[in-house]
Amino acid sequence: MISEELIQQYERDGAVCIKGAIDPASAASVLANLDVLIDGDNDRWTTIREGGFSDRHLWPTMPWMYDFCAKSALPEIVGRLMRSQAARLYFDHTFIRDAGTAQTTPWHQDRPYWPFLGKQIASVWVALTACKKASSSLQFVRGSHAAGKVYRPIPFGNDGGSSEFLGQNKSLDLMPDIDAAPDDFELLCWDVVPGDVIVFGGDVIHGASDNAENTERRAALSIRYVGDDVIWDPRPGTDPMVNDDMVSFEPGEPPHDDKWFPNVWSAG
Repeated sequence: MISEELIQQYERDGAVCIKGAIDPASAASVLANLDVLIDGDNDRWTTIREGGFSDRHLWPTMPWMYDFCAKSALPEIVGRLMRSQAARLYFDHTFIRDAGTAQTTPWHQDRPYWPFLGKQIASVWVALTACKKASSSLQFVRGSHAAGKVYRPIPFGNDGGSSEFLGQNKSLDLMPDIDAAPDDFELLCWDVVPGDVIVFGGDVIHGASDNAENTERRAALSIRYVGDDVIWDPRPGTDPMVNDDMVSFEPGEPPHDDKWFPNVWSAG
């Protein structure tokens, strides 16, 4: 499934779409489990806006999520695309937008939010429902990772969310206003169905529009993995979900702690 041509495309563009990477029935099972959580008396869920839900880091407490993140084809896919000899699981992140949800995801890079340094950091965005640009599919600025520029992370969502931990690093430039001049950028966006995945690196610029479709729900699961060259960097302003007090390694060391970053795939 992972050819040298696809690896080179990932390295060039920063994101690739792989059709039929997993069994659609597996995607349906994950969505069914998530719906049980949404419908239950569960204060874990973060309501971003009316009709929009998000939750993350379910794998440590929910075996069905761990099995999907760790025992499916996904760890090998991301490990090979990163040219890494191993893939460690960081966290899962669920995004659900009901039909007509006004919530958007602003243009951003992922890595500035996370306590890591390295290039072998990637997300696998799994389509749990059919999704296209009009129903809030991800969009990427093609090749935006290649310059090596890191932009200032900003809070988004209206519930406090990332603003609780996010330090405004004034030394970094703000993200360009891509929506103001979209013709100045080459944008990638794919129509996807359950079982398709989009793999993208931590430095590529990406975002998503609102779910303008009045009939289609958009549900996706983004799973974050780290590879060989990643080191722990719990600098101020990064996500404290897993923090220095919890791990068994020091800043500057690789995150070799199977409690919080289990090794879920190894080459050979």
